[in-house]
Amino acid sequence: MKMWEYTIINIRSENYRLDPRASEEMNELGEDGWELVSVTSVNFKSGATDNIAMVFKRRL
Repeated sequence: MKMWEYTIINIRSENYRLDPRASEEMNELGEDGWELVSVTSVNFKSGATDNIAMVFKRRL
């Protein structure tokens, strides 16, 4: 049976754009074997998308 581990990162979203430094962090995760499996918007108090939550997995 395959075993997985997961990590979640939150990327700040402003004016319909993600923080451009996010790609650096995502590239580092990819180099470490992490695969992006899910993306969802996170709405805190404003009702607007404040952050983007990204779920990554890799095989143990």
